[in-house]
Amino acid sequence: CYEENKTGRLVLPVFYDVDPSDVRRCRGSYGEALDKHEERFNHDEERVNKWRVSLWKAANLVGFHFGYSFIFN
Repeated sequence: CYEENKTGRLVLPVFYDVDPSDVRRCRGSYGEALDKHEERFNHDEERVNKWRVSLWKAANLVGFHFGYSFIFN
């Protein structure tokens, strides 16, 4: 449930009370946030695309999905 990236950093994605598919497809609050970043950084489209790709990669790593109800049930 982890991946080492090119810089040798260990990536452990944790999705708490969010569906990883929303992150992968940039829906909901993730999509809204990226839309705002696109407006803010319209001069640097490559930067926003790197964020999109990074979120997509993190959401595709195998791991556990914890929801709010899981913890309190």
